[in-house]
Amino acid sequence: MMATPIQTPSAGDKAKLIVQHLRRAGIDLVATLPDAWLSSLLDAIDADPAMTMVRVTREDEGVGICAGAFLGGRKAALVAQNAGLLLSANALAGLAMHHQVPLILVLAQRGGPDDDQYYQVYKGRVTAPVARAIGLPCHVISSVDDYHLIEDGARQAYLARSPVVLLLNRAALLGDDARF
Repeated sequence: MMATPIQTPSAGDKAKLIVQHLRRAGIDLVATLPDAWLSSLLDAIDADPAMTMVRVTREDEGVGICAGAFLGGRKAALVAQNAGLLLSANALAGLAMHHQVPLILVLAQRGGPDDDQYYQVYKGRVTAPVARAIGLPCHVISSVDDYHLIEDGARQAYLARSPVVLLLNRAALLGDDARF
């Protein structure tokens, strides 16, 4: 008798689950920049009628849009690759943290051992330390079992009135069998 292989959810299925968790967290607006690892997630966000997706050209613009959404009574997230944290550190510290704007940063954690692009490596090394250096909580989402951290992170952001960083690795976004 052959064992039935355990089937891991596809990137599209994972994207739909992530959107469900974002909605459970009350997120209804997403500012975003594209990344190859995020394409299924961005498609799922864009397809959800309960979500407003705002495409930006720089991540710091996304922080500003999320801050404006909060001031208008909405809950927002920035969805980008981890370079977004590095590029928007000033907007996060000077706008979101200074004015106590809660938001979650849902970031593809590029540059780890699961990434085959040499130019991403430094991002993998410095993202979490930079988040901690500017005083942002940082949580790693490695699998479907960790998706609850989306709601937990949003709750933490609203309780502390500060941004919270959620780093999703390749397996969390694309599947455990996603390899180069």
